[in-house]
Amino acid sequence: MSASPSGAARKTPVSVGDMLRRLDWRVELLGLLIVLSEAALVYLVTGVLLAASLPGSPVLPFWIVALLLLAAHLVPHLLDEWRVWSPEYEAITALAIGLTTLVAIKGGSFAHLSTFSSGWLRETAQAFAFLPNDGVRPVWGIVALAAYAWWRGRTREEPSIDSAYTMLRTGSIALAIIIVLVLLIATEGDQARQRLSVTTIAFFVMALASIGVARLKLEGFRTSSPLGPRWIATFVAPIMAVVVVAIVGAGIFSRQFLDTVLWMLGPLFWFLGLVFDVFVLILAIIALLVLTPIIWLIGDRQPRFSIATPVPGSDGERSALERVAESPFQAPEPLRYLIAALILFAIVSLLTRFIFRRRRRQRDATDEVRESVLDWGDLFGSLAARLRGLMPRARVTVDPFAHLRGDDRWRHTLAIRETYLRLQERGELAGRPRHIPETADEYRPGLSSRLATPEDVPAAIEVITEQYRHARYSGVPATAEDADEVRRAWRLVEQAPAP
Repeated sequence: MSASPSGAARKTPVSVGDMLRRLDWRVELLGLLIVLSEAALVYLVTGVLLAASLPGSPVLPFWIVALLLLAAHLVPHLLDEWRVWSPEYEAITALAIGLTTLVAIKGGSFAHLSTFSSGWLRETAQAFAFLPNDGVRPVWGIVALAAYAWWRGRTREEPSIDSAYTMLRTGSIALAIIIVLVLLIATEGDQARQRLSVTTIAFFVMALASIGVARLKLEGFRTSSPLGPRWIATFVAPIMAVVVVAIVGAGIFSRQFLDTVLWMLGPLFWFLGLVFDVFVLILAIIALLVLTPIIWLIGDRQPRFSIATPVPGSDGERSALERVAESPFQAPEPLRYLIAALILFAIVSLLTRFIFRRRRRQRDATDEVRESVLDWGDLFGSLAARLRGLMPRARVTVDPFAHLRGDDRWRHTLAIRETYLRLQERGELAGRPRHIPETADEYRPGLSSRLATPEDVPAAIEVITEQYRHARYSGVPATAEDADEVRRAWRLVEQAPAP
């Protein structure tokens, strides 16, 4: 869990417009398409493993799978983007886990019961304790699905062109394996078989559309001018590929083709069954050879000890030991509920290790240097610096922004970073320099307290800091609007009286 900012920074009001401006619709759409592609694969798996105990074996509704995966992706992502800190971060995430799991249980196992009655909650508690209930699907199976969804929400890669291609490559292999498993497990009348064609087409549509949106995102980063014919060729080509794949998929994945595939795989399945039978036969022969001498040794011997036969009495006078031995073990209901609560607590505890821990943002390599609090090597470095100071040389000035100069795409990024450098110099003159271990967010509250007058200066410092962080670490060229906003904010800081 990353450390939360100071109290002054947390109390800064953020409007809804600011929260929405922090989001890029292309990145958000790309993430949704990648998640929906994975949801198509999970839908096929749950169609077999979580089929309802009804005629036709109805599959788990797709909206439940999509709800769990999308919520697990969006909730932590939006909380990170909108900078929601502890303890609100944990409270909102835990509430989202509980609500989505309950909604999935209601829609998946107890859809036939009234939503506004407590009957389905009582049935859910009985299902957790493995008591008789009216659920059409196992509740623990839906809990496992929710746990997987929230685990994937934290471990899934950030939306990018690489993650989109990875989903298409690995998802295609996984889809082929899942289709074979569905053909083996599901019967002819099961709904899982009937949904194979539609789900296969949906997967390729989502996966290829995500690649198109990712390419659109890259195209928008390369230029700030209106996207013309080049963008059309870049974005429309994957969409046309989606249409072609959908048409081909609709013709290929028909029932006749699936039956043909199953017929072609018949010899392979027969051979695997033969190997399994031979393996079982070998194990039986080995067990016979091992147990035969033992049986022969004890076969003619009389047992030295025997259990005394109880004195026969009436049918109602059997001993308590005999009654317990004849009846199956039944755990008390309070113990069942306790075990169910412990299992749920263990699942939530494992999830919190991923959900409540903020994802480390991927950053490009920077030229900033972070130093340890106690570095033994620094002692010798300081000594060497003092010795070099005794023999002065002509110092070579290194331009920290040399890699940005000469490229017109980065001129606005260069202007923002130079402005932030002047802001640090202003803070040093005000008696609040930026320390080496401090990040830009950690430096801002202390600088704002030194330059607190007039009242609009702290807000201007926040604008410069936010634009600097985006220009410095996003890897995306800043726009002219960003540079103008920083320039206006710097005028306010520059005109402020020195403390």
